[in-house]
Amino acid sequence: AGDGAKRLRPRIPAPPVPEGQGGVDEAELRELLPSANVSSVVRLEERLALRLSEPAPFVNIDVWEERVGLLDLGSKVPNRKHLGQCYVPLEQRFNRRKCTWSIVHKGEGGHGPSTEVGFLTCKFVLATTPAPIRHLRAKEGAGPRSSELNLAWDPPVSDGGLPLRGYRIEAREVQYGFQGSGGYLDEPRTASAPPAADPSAVLKNLIGNTAYTIRVWSVNEAGPGPSAEILCHTGAVQPGVCGQPRAADDEAVVGDSTLCVEWAPPLDNGGADVVAYRVWLRPVFQDGLGNFFPSEGFIDLGLFQHQAGPRATQRAPVRLDALPACSGCLCSVAAINSRGLTGASTREAPVVWSSEATRLPQDIWEVPGGDAAPPASGDGSAAWGNSVDSDAAARDP
Repeated sequence: AGDGAKRLRPRIPAPPVPEGQGGVDEAELRELLPSANVSSVVRLEERLALRLSEPAPFVNIDVWEERVGLLDLGSKVPNRKHLGQCYVPLEQRFNRRKCTWSIVHKGEGGHGPSTEVGFLTCKFVLATTPAPIRHLRAKEGAGPRSSELNLAWDPPVSDGGLPLRGYRIEAREVQYGFQGSGGYLDEPRTASAPPAADPSAVLKNLIGNTAYTIRVWSVNEAGPGPSAEILCHTGAVQPGVCGQPRAADDEAVVGDSTLCVEWAPPLDNGGADVVAYRVWLRPVFQDGLGNFFPSEGFIDLGLFQHQAGPRATQRAPVRLDALPACSGCLCSVAAINSRGLTGASTREAPVVWSSEATRLPQDIWEVPGGDAAPPASGDGSAAWGNSVDSDAAARDP
C-alpha cells in the first residue's frame, strides 16, 4: 500500500456478481462491511502471489488512484489518492471463485462515516506448499558409472492447490567418525527434474564407493514442500594396492623346482569383494661381470583366485623350470574385484632364488627400469610391452 503499492491496470468495468448467478449472496457480503451508498462500480484485474507466514482470516487491500494531468506529462510525480480499503475473507467457500467485494472509504484520518466507493472483483486460490514426495529410491545398479546415482520417486499426494514447477535434488557426502555420526562437511551436489508422471533424475560428479544422503522435494508457486530423504551408496571403484610381493619361505609350499610368491590383499576392495589377482614377473639376468639387468618384457602368470578370508595372505606357485635361465625376477601384483575393476599394480619387488644373487645387497636390485609399470595398472589388460611368448614362459599356477 502507499508508495510501495503495486500499480494496477484498469479493465472494462463490470458489475458485481448478481444474486442467484453464482458467487455469494450480495446481502451476505454486505454483512462484512458497514452500510453505505454505492457511488460507483469498478473491477480491477491483476494477478499476484502473496506468501503468508500463517493462516489469516482476511486480506486487507488498499486501493489507490493515480492520475497524471494532460499538461503534466513531463512530471515524474503522479497525483495519488487513497480511495479506500477492500476486505477479502480468506475462506474455503470463496476459494477459486470470482467474487466482488466492496471498496470502503472512511473519513479523513480514518475517522468518520464509511462510504462504499467502488467494487473489487477478485479470484483467489488458497494454496500451500506441496506434500512430500513418495517412495524415493535408487534404481537397481546404482548408476551407469560409479560417480552417478539414478534416482526415482512418486509424485506427492497433493500439489498444494497449485501446479508443480519441478523437483529439487540434493546429495551430501556422509562423513563418519565425527560427533553426530553422519555429519555433513562438503558442499551438496544438486540437480533438478521437471514434473512428470514418473519423475526421475541422475546425480552426476559424485565420488565412487561413497555414502550419500539424498534429499528430494517438490516445488510449486507457494514454495518448496517437505523433503524425503534416503541413504545411498555409489558404485564400486578400483581396489587398492596389494601388499608388496615376496618369496614364500614355507618349506611346505616351496620345493627344488617350485617358487611360491606371496602377498597381502589390499586394505581397500573398492566397494566390491576381491576375487582374483594378476601376477607379473620380470626376469633379471646377470652378465659375466656380475652386473644385473632386468628384461624389457614381462611374463604374465595370469589370474589367481582369491583364497580364504578377505585378509588372508595370498600365494601363487611358479615353476622354475618354465622360466628363462635367470638369477631372479622382479614381481608385481594387482587385485581384481567382483565388478571386474583392476587396481593399480604394486611396485616391483625382487623375488630371488639364485644362490649367487642372494649374497648381493638388496639395493643391487634397484636397477634402471626396475620401477617400470607392469601391464595392468588399472585396465585389466593381459599384455604390455614385450611379453615373453615362448615355452619358457609357460606357467602352471
